[in-house]
Amino acid sequence: MQKIALFFFLFSSFVYAQSDSTFVDHKYLEDQLYVNITYIKLVELPDPISQTGFSYGVGLGFIKDLPINKKRNIGLGLGLGYGANIYYFNVKEADVSPTENSSTELKSNKITMHTVEMPIEFRLRTSTAQKYKFWRLYTGFKMAYVFATNSSLKQREGFDVKDVIEINKFNYGVTLSSGFNKWNFHIYYGLNGIFSQSKGNSYPISIHDLRMGLIFYIL
Repeated sequence: MQKIALFFFLFSSFVYAQSDSTFVDHKYLEDQLYVNITYIKLVELPDPISQTGFSYGVGLGFIKDLPINKKRNIGLGLGLGYGANIYYFNVKEADVSPTENSSTELKSNKITMHTVEMPIEFRLRTSTAQKYKFWRLYTGFKMAYVFATNSSLKQREGFDVKDVIEINKFNYGVTLSSGFNKWNFHIYYGLNGIFSQSKGNSYPISIHDLRMGLIFYIL
């Protein structure tokens, strides 16, 4: 009799655990905080301009998870965050606004862009409600609005690169993040130029940025 009672007890515990797990499986979300750090490679640079120094970017924010299948291992992500991208490159007045007597010594320029980011992702993962270490592949699109900039210049006094080039206030590009657990490779490619063209001149400066590094997902 005791064996029968023990059997029913174990059986009912198993059924309850399974039903409870099923319930959780259909409720859990991969809402996450993210932090990324990337190296920035400037591409499509026109001849007189080259990248100098170590350009880099950092970002942090929150992504809301929106599962689209029953297992909840496929979903969409919608986020909001902050980014700071620091670009080092050489550009002088003669490069963007040539004059007959321009002999400005070419050194380097640094521009920091502070942005509000909105990432949108399509998400594939091997997670479950009880599995916190899993493989992921997130691909998507990120928009960013530049709300503040500052520059540090090493040329003649009074020369500000922002006086001779336009900075695009609205940037967008494609993203890819992949990895296991918290360690994930991250890449971003800007689809529009971070600069448009020189002020008062038709000289084109349509430079795109390629960012490569790590992104960490928390929670």
